[in-house]
Amino acid sequence: MPIIDLPNETALLERVAAGNADAYTIIFNHYSNHVYDVAMVYLKDTYLATETVQDIFLKIWIKKEGLPGIKNFRDYLFILTRNHIYDSFKRRLTRIKVYDIHQQQQPLATADADHRLLEHEYSGILNRAVSSLPPERRKVYQARMAGFSNEEISQQLNISIHTVKKHMSLASQSVRSFVQANVNNDVLPILLLILAFRR
Repeated sequence: MPIIDLPNETALLERVAAGNADAYTIIFNHYSNHVYDVAMVYLKDTYLATETVQDIFLKIWIKKEGLPGIKNFRDYLFILTRNHIYDSFKRRLTRIKVYDIHQQQQPLATADADHRLLEHEYSGILNRAVSSLPPERRKVYQARMAGFSNEEISQQLNISIHTVKKHMSLASQSVRSFVQANVNNDVLPILLLILAFRR
């Protein structure tokens, strides 16, 4: 199904440029599947495609001040995604060559270390959010994040599927509220992306 522009897209992009996380979430929810589909055409890998979506929307947030000047955001998104994938191919080839000749590239090692540090920080915030949930709700949320279906959780905890869904809905709202209340505006969109992919 062809992707369509948001009716109030220009105003939304201006709000994102001003740092509005809610407008950013609307843009993400509308276009993330489109970016994922484009990434799958090139990568043929669900993990890499999902990673690409996160990288692209992180770039959009970092460069948000320039969004109001974009005339066709959909085309911009496609070009940004394509170029990102091409660049990742080049980086991968470079790393393979470096590995083959047994050389160490300090910038790459530093980037990997920085990525692990950020990932650890984000995980810590999310873990605190989950720990703040009531016990049974926390069990449901953790089981769902571990990949169990609602039916399996229902059987494990001896509660109805309706109760499982209710707990999950309330838990998701609580975790999101905790993140919004405890994270500064620069990091917030990144964590909201993580939460979106953990549903």
